[in-house]
Amino acid sequence: MERRLAQGGQVITILKNGIAVLNKEFSEYSLIFGTQKEIEMKGMLETGLGEGGYYISKKGYMKQFQSKLKWKPYEGTFNLRLNDDEVPKIEAMKAAEGILIEGFEQEGRTFGKAWVFKCSLKNGRKIVEDCAIISPKRTHYRRVVEVISPIFLRDKLKAVDGDVFTIKVDLGDI
Repeated sequence: MERRLAQGGQVITILKNGIAVLNKEFSEYSLIFGTQKEIEMKGMLETGLGEGGYYISKKGYMKQFQSKLKWKPYEGTFNLRLNDDEVPKIEAMKAAEGILIEGFEQEGRTFGKAWVFKCSLKNGRKIVEDCAIISPKRTHYRRVVEVISPIFLRDKLKAVDGDVFTIKVDLGDI
C-alpha cells in the first residue's frame, strides 16, 4: 500500500501484493458464503494407505454410487495432497451440499455416511470428466482429497506420485 497526502486528505494506492491478498480474501469469503458454484484446487498425487478400495468396494456404497453418480467406481481412490492454502477450499466444499451416500451395516459392522462432489481432473492436456471427490464423515485426512472414478486413474493418466493435478469441483445444483 502506498499513502500520499493530498489536498483534503490522503490518497491510498493498493499495490500488486495488496491486490493479490484482497483477491485471495475475496475468493475465500465467496466460498464461505456460497456464492461460488465451482472451485479449483491443485494437489500432488500420493499413494494412500489402501483403505479407499476396501471401503468403496462395499455393496452398500457401490449401489449408491451407481444410482447417484450413474457409474460404478474403480475400487480404489486417487489421493491428492493439497497445500495448506487450499484447506479453506476443502472446508468450503464440505460445507456445500454434496451428494449424500448413506451409511449402512454389512458383515456385522457399521459403515458411515459420506458425501461425494462431482469433479474433473486435469494434468497438462489430459482431462478426466467422470470423477468425484469422496468426503467421508470421519476421516484422518486434513489436506488430502480422495477422488473416485469409473476408471483406474493412475493407469489412464499414466500418473506417478508427485504429479500435480488440477481438480475442478462442482458446488452448484447437484
